[in-house]
Amino acid sequence: MEKACFYGVSVGPGDPQLLTFRAAGVIAACPVIAAPQTKGENRTALQIARQAVSLEGKEILPLPFLMTRDPQLLRQSHQALAGRVLSFLRQGKSVAMLNLGDISIYSTFSYLAELVEQAYFPTEWIPGVPSFCAVAAKLKTSLTVMDRPVQIIPAGYGDLQQALDWPGTKILMKTGRAMPKVRQALRQAGLYEKTGLVQNCGLPEEKICRSLEEADDQPGYFTTMVVRE
Repeated sequence: MEKACFYGVSVGPGDPQLLTFRAAGVIAACPVIAAPQTKGENRTALQIARQAVSLEGKEILPLPFLMTRDPQLLRQSHQALAGRVLSFLRQGKSVAMLNLGDISIYSTFSYLAELVEQAYFPTEWIPGVPSFCAVAAKLKTSLTVMDRPVQIIPAGYGDLQQALDWPGTKILMKTGRAMPKVRQALRQAGLYEKTGLVQNCGLPEEKICRSLEEADDQPGYFTTMVVRE
C-alpha cells in the first residue's frame, strides 16, 4: 500500500480559471484540504479552489501561519503545523495544501514539506501560474527579452534602492504597506514613470494601474509591480 502524500498545490493568483488541470485533479482526489491562513492572505487560496473544484465531503484543515521574523518562533510554529498534517498522513489520508500563485515562489508549503519528508512521507509540488506572470499579462507587457534578466524582489527588501539598480525588469511583490517607501525609491531611481502594477490580480477587487498615479496610496497585500528599465 502506497503511503499518503503531502501535495503542495498552486492555485494561481486569483482567477479560478488559471488553476491547472493537474491542480484541480489533485484537489479532487485528496480527502483533506489544508488551507493556509496568514494576516495578509486569510483563506484566499481556499476561496479560489472552491470556485474550480467541489470540496463537498472533504475535511478542511486550517493552517494558521505565524507572522513573525523570530526564527525560533517560526520553527516551533512550522513544527506544530507539520504535526497537524502528519496526523492525517499517518491515517493514510493524502493532504493537498493550497498555495497562491506558484508553489515555488514565497510558498508556505516549502517549510512544512521539509518537515514532512523528515518524517518519511512523500511530497509532491504542483506548479501553477505565478502572480507576476498574470500581472504582466494584464499590463500587456513582456517581462524580459533576449538576454535581459528578471529580478523578483519583496517590496519590503532592506536595501530597495540598491535592488532597483540591478539590471533587467524588477518585479516588486507584496507591496501593500511598503507603498510610500517604494514610491520614494522609484523616484530616486528614475523609474517612477516606468512602473505599472495590478492590485488583487484575478480577484473581484482587481485594479489595473498602468502608472503609479492610478494606484491607491495604500494598496492591499496582493499588489505586484512591474518596473521596466
